[in-house]
Amino acid sequence: MLYEVGQHRVDLPGLAPEPQAADRFLLWWQGDLAEHDDTVIWQRFELPEAVSDIEFVGLLNGHAYYTGLLKQAPESTQTLRALGIQSETAFMMAARARGLLDWRRQHKFCGQCGRPTQAMEGESAMVCQPCRLRFYPRVSPCIITLVTRGPEVLLAQGVHHRQSGWYSTLAGFIETGESAEQAVLREVREEVGVSVHNLRYQGSQAWPFPHQLMLGFWADYEQGDIVMADGEILDAQWFHIDRLPPGPPGFSIAGWMLRRYRDFLAEL
Repeated sequence: MLYEVGQHRVDLPGLAPEPQAADRFLLWWQGDLAEHDDTVIWQRFELPEAVSDIEFVGLLNGHAYYTGLLKQAPESTQTLRALGIQSETAFMMAARARGLLDWRRQHKFCGQCGRPTQAMEGESAMVCQPCRLRFYPRVSPCIITLVTRGPEVLLAQGVHHRQSGWYSTLAGFIETGESAEQAVLREVREEVGVSVHNLRYQGSQAWPFPHQLMLGFWADYEQGDIVMADGEILDAQWFHIDRLPPGPPGFSIAGWMLRRYRDFLAEL
């Protein structure tokens, strides 16, 4: 977590506690969170009958949270991104909930022999007994980098942000055998053609679209002209920190790093 660390206690025990009437649920309908009475939190005694794939998520401030899928449309829904604007902790719990449901659905069978897998008691793992293979919830590590040059920041617009017009910090997946620092140097060079140095780790954030773990870095510009990667980057420019284009939401690690850098410069 970035800005709510220490405000809440999150525990992820391997076994769910005994069911209680006040247990809390995050329910999903077609990829969005189901709402009732203007909240996405349901208590056990409020659950509709048509709920499937119930999964224990964890404990938040001592309260047990579960998740599941609705079989009938709720009165309203909320997107996961919208929830992130309200609370980082709620976003984290919902991200874990969706990740667990996706993992269960995608690992019903062994990828090596094709036989059905079984849930492993006391651990978030699916196991293939004949192959002795375990399958854990997927986490894909990524780097996301704020490149700075004095009061300027290097932002890019990816092909997926064509309609929104967003510019954001540079990001990419960490390749097999690669360190996070190596990934920063490679991704920045591949995406915009410049070299950076003086890397400083900033923080991390789970980003469930679908299952990334974003590792944030701040890097100083070293040399080179902007050369955009074909088919990946639509535009990349240096922007003054006080004159930024439309960009990522404030609850995201990209928005958080930009805000921190602006505060850092203001204190000089």
